[in-house]
Amino acid sequence: MAFDITPTTWQLWCLATLALLMVMVVDSDVRESRIPNVLVLLILCAGFSLNVFGPANGREGLLSHFPGALGAGRALFGALLGFALLLPFYMFHAMGAGDIKLMSALGIFVGPVEVIGLVLFVLMAGGVLAVVRMVLRGNSRWVLGNVKLVLSGLTGGTKRFDPATQSADRMPYALAFAGGLGVYAYWRLSGGAPLIAF
Repeated sequence: MAFDITPTTWQLWCLATLALLMVMVVDSDVRESRIPNVLVLLILCAGFSLNVFGPANGREGLLSHFPGALGAGRALFGALLGFALLLPFYMFHAMGAGDIKLMSALGIFVGPVEVIGLVLFVLMAGGVLAVVRMVLRGNSRWVLGNVKLVLSGLTGGTKRFDPATQSADRMPYALAFAGGLGVYAYWRLSGGAPLIAF
């Protein structure tokens, strides 16, 4: 049973809810250097509920020009795809478990079509933030050495990167999630096409 609201009103509610939750995530990651599971669970529940009980309108999704709820199946597929896309980064110690879970939670909000573009925008935002932070802190040699270790691990090298002991500077990656999400949402809502459609 859908809420008695228009797709546009539903979209505004979803965007406002997502923005509020992301502010909470960024605040926690900046202050405590972690993304609490309870916040991830809250995002998952909110995204799932809004996509199940919202107006369908052709199941175009949150960031579409014709917004509408995805339904349970597509919302869950978005969560699984978001998790799967960032899982290799976790396996090679380039991201933490909280980051992977957060992308899964965002995937349930935006769905499988949008989550691929969202992942790319988040990774680009993370790269930009890392370079800016590296330059401002003057630790480029150490950071580049860590990048070399990560890449050698990807290519089968014997040395492994351990972010707990070798990190030059722990950047709160929730900032990259918030920045990437904001830029991607703006791009889609101002006329940009999704990167992939299926």
